[in-house]
Amino acid sequence: MALHDTDLSFDPRDPYFPVPGGSEVEWAVQVFTTDNGYGLDADRAQVGTTADGVRVRCDRYARLGQQVPAGSGEVEVQVREDDVLEWVIEVSCSEPIKSVKLLLRGLPEEPLRRGWWTPSTGRGWTHGADLRRFQLEYPGPDWPTPWVAAGDEAGGLVLAVRDPQLHRQILHVHRPSYATGPVVELVHVPAASARTTSYRVPPVRLRPSTTPSTVDSDLREHMSFVEESTRLETWDSRDDVPDWLRDVALVVTLHGQHWTGYVFNDFARMAEELRFVAQHIPPHRVLAYLTGWEGRYYHDYPQYRPGADLGGEAGFAELVDTAHRLGMHVMPMFGGHGANVNRYPAWEQAVIRNDTNRYVELLNRPDWDSDRIGEGDQVFLNPGEPGFRNHLVRSILALVRDFGIDAAFLDTLGYWFNDPRFPLLNGYRQLAAELHHQAPHLVLATEGWWDALMAIFPLCQQWLGVDRDLRKPWVLTDYARTTGHLAEGTPGPGSTGVHEKGFLPRPPDVARPGHIPVLGFADTTLEQHAEEVAEICRWAAEHAPAAELDQP
Repeated sequence: MALHDTDLSFDPRDPYFPVPGGSEVEWAVQVFTTDNGYGLDADRAQVGTTADGVRVRCDRYARLGQQVPAGSGEVEVQVREDDVLEWVIEVSCSEPIKSVKLLLRGLPEEPLRRGWWTPSTGRGWTHGADLRRFQLEYPGPDWPTPWVAAGDEAGGLVLAVRDPQLHRQILHVHRPSYATGPVVELVHVPAASARTTSYRVPPVRLRPSTTPSTVDSDLREHMSFVEESTRLETWDSRDDVPDWLRDVALVVTLHGQHWTGYVFNDFARMAEELRFVAQHIPPHRVLAYLTGWEGRYYHDYPQYRPGADLGGEAGFAELVDTAHRLGMHVMPMFGGHGANVNRYPAWEQAVIRNDTNRYVELLNRPDWDSDRIGEGDQVFLNPGEPGFRNHLVRSILALVRDFGIDAAFLDTLGYWFNDPRFPLLNGYRQLAAELHHQAPHLVLATEGWWDALMAIFPLCQQWLGVDRDLRKPWVLTDYARTTGHLAEGTPGPGSTGVHEKGFLPRPPDVARPGHIPVLGFADTTLEQHAEEVAEICRWAAEHAPAAELDQP
């Protein structure tokens, strides 16, 4: 059962408070520790006014349901009104604070009925239309920055968090049986690595009535805040984007060795495929993406040297030389998190832990060999842990030194965990800084995208499907470029090569702002589907990078 399908089986009976300006919107606050959930004690809450809004103070909590007072601490909330409503929430508790929830009711129902959307939501559809229950989590593919709107741009509303640091934000909208209308919950989760008994929630902003111009200006202001707080630079001004990357029109995925040991392409065949591609698209516009090049994909993680079954170091060197002679650039794939415990004895020091540091967090557990049982030795490590980060840095720099690779793709870094020992984003930043210090020319790419991640990686794989027409594509394209996922099917039957998805039909090519098409080669792709391969190359040369970017 998904977490967003669970709920209280009783009315928490929270006291709700007004907002300034006579609006029908009301709000409540809940505070959570690792052991308890609290509402404000209705008998101890005091409501006052300030020069620009409302202040609520409460010096005691109540157990959810308001049956008995429980838990000592204080809450102070100020709600200010300008052209938006802004909540500033400060809480303290006798126990370390795990999360703080702001609940809103009385929001205009028509925008909520039309559904919610984020910058990465596809045009023409929404989350939670017709008041259906839904949940969004930041950072993630469907919520790439903590800004969300409901309804049409004319007559809708906007809800956003101005957080100068990266924290989990959860938007949950539902209509519980005890409520007379929809309840909008915005949950803020402090970093587990800095959990304390007092906390100030970053400002939460509600624009209760919008026009198309105010929606755009609100999002622009939000992204300006993100630029400053995350050091996110625009695509045109980034110094980690070399000229050759700005001209790339096609990413060619060369599948090497599967987890089982099956070889799709050895290094000699990869070189042959690149020579064929070069006949149908200017080769300097091609980025060769190597997957399963280190031997058995994921099975050999995180040991990164050219696989013996594919031609070893001599074969890999010849492949890279072939690509460079053609004018192409080369990007091998590395596991940003993944490791086989049998290949990395120090895994227990680096493995990602849950927020209370009591158990190991797993990203996934694929069934690599199709016995319908997930493999047991795959874990996910945290680049924030110095030992693993140093291992990644040494491994990548060794390929720069020995073979002259141009870029490094770091898998799975778009997934975020609240590891209490080593904050993930700090680890990503340190990893990139150490690599760029010793290899300034090296392009870094990763899987997935969200605001703070784009500040580190100018190129990412698209989680959302290449056919998604993003509602506000400039939130991506102003800063970075994206390409198709590793699992996008190859021409013909759609083999996903080294990936665990099996077969997926390759979607039609569609020109999207900031999106670089991808072409994959599995075992029979060139010999059986050469005409389709050539057609894809010619299409990419004509259409990518995509047409004029969306700049409202």
